[in-house]
Amino acid sequence: MCATKKQSNSSAESPFNDNVDSGPEGEFAHTNFSEDPHSVVLAIVETVASITNRDITAMPPLFDVIDPEALTDLLTSPRERSIEVCFWYEGCQIDVSSRGDVTVRPLHQ
Repeated sequence: MCATKKQSNSSAESPFNDNVDSGPEGEFAHTNFSEDPHSVVLAIVETVASITNRDITAMPPLFDVIDPEALTDLLTSPRERSIEVCFWYEGCQIDVSSRGDVTVRPLHQ
């Protein structure tokens, strides 16, 4: 799905895959979160920071646009079929699934 791989810009240790896959010309970034419920929000915020070249501390809290606890519960609860949630944060479309996938697409190129 992704053309190249690059390291996340964050210097903090992440509980998910440290690689952020990037599409051609920064069209999207993709990563995965682990089974640790805290990794869902961190994966989203770090991937947005990576594709927008911003420091995560300079971005507004994710809870300004979505309830992180509800999102985490929805995505990490056991279920028979996977689900996907789409929302917008910091000028990016965020697609996140219960399979552990996080895809971020900047809305303005």
